[in-house]
Amino acid sequence: MLLKKESGNKIILRRGEVGNDRDGTPLLINVRGEAYRVNDTAVSLWNMCNGITFDDLFLEVLRISSDNESEVKKSLEQMIRQFQKISVIELRD
Repeated sequence: MLLKKESGNKIILRRGEVGNDRDGTPLLINVRGEAYRVNDTAVSLWNMCNGITFDDLFLEVLRISSDNESEVKKSLEQMIRQFQKISVIELRD
């Protein structure tokens, strides 16, 4: 997945849309209409997935984060995997 060296150059593209639950909780909704409750940080990260490479996304998140480099990369990889699992992003060469 994203742990392979060449994966850093894959382009990450958003799929689906953002909405809100009845109580105002943010939702990421994939193209099949499946909605997933997320927090504001997840929505912000998803919004950054607009044709950016993983490496560039990592550098941007690292720039605004107070965590160390390895923690940021680990968290970002986990989040991207989750986004893939729920089909709200697509990776392209």
